[in-house]
Amino acid sequence: MKIIYKNFLKSWNVLFKWKYLGLALLAEFLFFIAVITSWLFVSNRLIQNYDILQEMAGSINPESIIGEESLQTLSGQLNVIQFALKDIYLTLFLLVLLIFISFAVFKGFSWLAVKSIANKEKLKLKLNYFLKFSGLTLFWTLILVLLFIVIIFNISSDAAERVGMEIFSISYLLIMLYFAVISYAYFVKDEKIWKSLKNAFLNGIKKIYIFVPVFLVILIVFFLVSNLLAIFAGIPYISFIFIVIFFVLCVWARVYLLLVVKEL
Repeated sequence: MKIIYKNFLKSWNVLFKWKYLGLALLAEFLFFIAVITSWLFVSNRLIQNYDILQEMAGSINPESIIGEESLQTLSGQLNVIQFALKDIYLTLFLLVLLIFISFAVFKGFSWLAVKSIANKEKLKLKLNYFLKFSGLTLFWTLILVLLFIVIIFNISSDAAERVGMEIFSISYLLIMLYFAVISYAYFVKDEKIWKSLKNAFLNGIKKIYIFVPVFLVILIVFFLVSNLLAIFAGIPYISFIFIVIFFVLCVWARVYLLLVVKEL
């Protein structure tokens, strides 16, 4: 357990003594802005299509079909519904694409800055790094999409089945996040997609007695800091201060994890 304690202290020591902390924080902030902007960009369109579906669902009445004219009206309404559904799917795809690109660029840069902080080395920007980082991100995106597909095809009105699906979804997400975060730490170390995935799954299981305590330490730090900030909730601009501290903790957590991974 010495590796956990030693690198915990070292992570705080190197975090505030290296110039790339500001760049990492800037990348985190830009990713946050990109996600909010992407959502605002597509949300109005989603709301409009949802309103159209609600309106069409309320106006369709198969029993009112009497003649050819009524049938044509119904056909037109169904076409409107079909168009609205297609537009919703395309809009959601656009949202996922925008977030994916933002993650690959800004989170990729942030992880690179974290590597420079942990190793105390010069930041080197390489196109090949971002392409590989995008490839690793695509892998985990597909794993996440798989969960959504499972949820969609297992929607049930039965209460017991819904609870079971919720437990499955939460467990799936936690396991996915566990291996995903470890894989990114290994990736910035070696910059090899399949090697980072292999190390994440193998060492994530073999060294679980190290990684789980590390993640617990990170969660405890986040919990303590958030509760400490809650005491000062009435102070002006505390929300902005909270966001900055949250970003600092995100960078620190990755520095800490990377320092641990380097010794495994």
